[in-house]
Amino acid sequence: MPALRAVLFDLDGTLLDSLSSQYAVFTRVFDSLGMRFDEAAYRAHYSPNWYLLYERIGVPRERWAEADRLWLEHYSREAPRAMPGAEDVIAAARHGSRAVGLVTSGDRSRVERDLSRVGWEAAFDVVVCGGDVAERKPKPGPLLHALERVATPPEKSVYVGDTVDDVAMGKAAGTLTVGVATGFSAWEALAEAAPGFLCRSLGEVIPLLLRHPDAGGQRA
Repeated sequence: MPALRAVLFDLDGTLLDSLSSQYAVFTRVFDSLGMRFDEAAYRAHYSPNWYLLYERIGVPRERWAEADRLWLEHYSREAPRAMPGAEDVIAAARHGSRAVGLVTSGDRSRVERDLSRVGWEAAFDVVVCGGDVAERKPKPGPLLHALERVATPPEKSVYVGDTVDDVAMGKAAGTLTVGVATGFSAWEALAEAAPGFLCRSLGEVIPLLLRHPDAGGQRA
């Protein structure tokens, strides 16, 4: 692990245990839209970019706004918890006075509500949410915007996420990438995406951030 000046994280499935909550919400949304949806479709078509998911499932574009409204309405009744090890990995990210950020595809109102609920209102130096910039994951725009705000070049940064799209965004932006098989993408899919490091838990990420890569994680 090279010397780092910034560590940025995905939220859902990485720091927040939201896999089952989001599946339940999407099931209700697509049921309301009269569309069939099950766990196999969720696994096959999931993207942290909601609009890619809508497109893959076949939601007509003119109903995307309705789907967004329904999603936020149903999600307001969910309360996912922090992932095991999340507090420790955020603390490890601070090692060496580095900037720590969050880059997520989630709607800002929902993200801020979740951060407040788990006590992370002041945990990050920068929070970039879906819609803050024109591009969405897996394009690099959101991550590059966060790095600009903390005045850090991509080559001195790492992005930690649980999906193939997270790895793709980090690579496109030019950061080091760490894939964590804790959420929405399976180990095999993450391995195929070839992140810089591939971990089975946030606990394995901690020694990487403390610059001891031989203590945990597998070089992809």
